[in-house]
This record gives sequence, structure tokens and C-alpha cells, in this order.
Amino acid sequence: MNRVKAYRGYFVSCFEEINNRMKIINEIRPFEGGYLQQINQFFKIETTYSSNAIEGNTHTLEETKVILEDGITIGGHPLREFYEVAGHGRSYDYMFSLIKKRDITEKDILYCHKLFSQNIPGFINPGEYRNIEVIISGSNKVLSKAEDVPLEMKRYIEWIHEERDKHHPVIFASEAHRKLVNIHPFTDGNGRISRLVMNTFLYQDKLFPVSIPVLRRIDYYNALEKNKSENFGNFIAELELQTIKDVMRYLHLV
Repeated sequence: MNRVKAYRGYFVSCFEEINNRMKIINEIRPFEGGYLQQINQFFKIETTYSSNAIEGNTHTLEETKVILEDGITIGGHPLREFYEVAGHGRSYDYMFSLIKKRDITEKDILYCHKLFSQNIPGFINPGEYRNIEVIISGSNKVLSKAEDVPLEMKRYIEWIHEERDKHHPVIFASEAHRKLVNIHPFTDGNGRISRLVMNTFLYQDKLFPVSIPVLRRIDYYNALEKNKSENFGNFIAELELQTIKDVMRYLHLV
């Protein structure tokens, strides 16, 4: 479960610190009632804001909170951006409901995409795999052919079931993200769904969701572009460790 094969030096220490800090947090678990709701709402707002922001959505963290909690549109923003925020919130709620299941199915991923995209104006094929070829602007990656996506997704789900318990949870979650982005199963929304999947796996293994800071957007895309599990795993591990430190500070454990 906690193997960190191929991870060396600083990053072995990073994974060890994640494990050690989580032992401290786990001593006050389980989170229940209003306490759990507060933690969940915090991460819902934070991950919705950051995941949309790195894709170009211009709502601030405070505006994201207003949309998710009050359903109020914010003046000066395109209507599409409002629906991106609201849709991500619905998708987050659905994926959060899978925590105790400790699994994600192909149907879950499709439904998550539908919840995110179904109200966004002009969005192509909500909840359905793409039927056209796509190119990522600014990337040299050659993505899966549209006709191969259904088979690639079945293999992806098989990989989840075969490999999950062979890796440290952070390594596995980062790989789940990287592999899903490489398949690029949807016409649009692949990044946001891949991050939701990654964070669901982290939640299911009693860790915390990772937010990609807007200021580290280039680092994030560079790590994905290198397309190596070690590079991307290291990047996500750093962010997870920072999240854990923040949680410990909020809970007065440091």
C-alpha cells in the first residue's frame, strides 16, 4: 500500500512526512456531523475554484463560494463561467458520495462529466465520450483516437482494480489523473474530471483533495507534458503535503 518505488531522496521524505502527519490527524477521526460538513464545504469551494481557475474561469474564490452556497450569478462574468462553477459543485458532491465505496466505475466518470457539463451553453456531448479527434493547444501529446476511447476507458478501469493497492495512495491518485488526461475521453472538461477523479481516490484513502494553485498552473502543465509518473507523482505529493499541513493548522494540531 505504501510503496514509493522509483521515488528518491527528498520525495521519499515527502511521502514519509505525509504518512506521519496523517497518523496525527487520524487520531481525531472520524470527522462527523457539522465538523465533517465544514471540512467538506471548504474543499468543495477550494477545489472548484482552483480547478476552474486553471482552465481560465475568472471567478474569484469568494465569488465561487457565493455561487456554490447561494446560487447567485456574479455580474461581469460570462454565463458559461457561472455554469462551470455550479456544475463542478454538483460533480464534487457526487464524487464525495463515493468515499465509502472505495471504487470509481466507468459509469461514475460519465455521470460526473454529465453533472459538470449538462447546463454549460454550447457544451458538446455532456456525459458522453468524444466522437471527434482533439488536440491540446501548446502540447506535443498525441491523444487516443476517438474510436479507441471506449476500449481505453475499459482498460483504465481494469488498471484501477489491478493496481490500486500496489502503490502509495498519492502515487496511485496522481497516476489515475495522468492516465485519464492522456486518454482525454471527452471533447471538453477532461482536466476538471481528471482532477475530480484524483481527489475522489485521495478522499477514499482518507487523505485530502489537492488544489492546483493558479500560480503553479505552468508547473502543473509541465509535469503533465513530461508524461512521466515520477514527475507528476512528485508534483502532486508536494501539494498533498501542503494541504495536510494546512489542515493540521486549521485543526490546531501544530
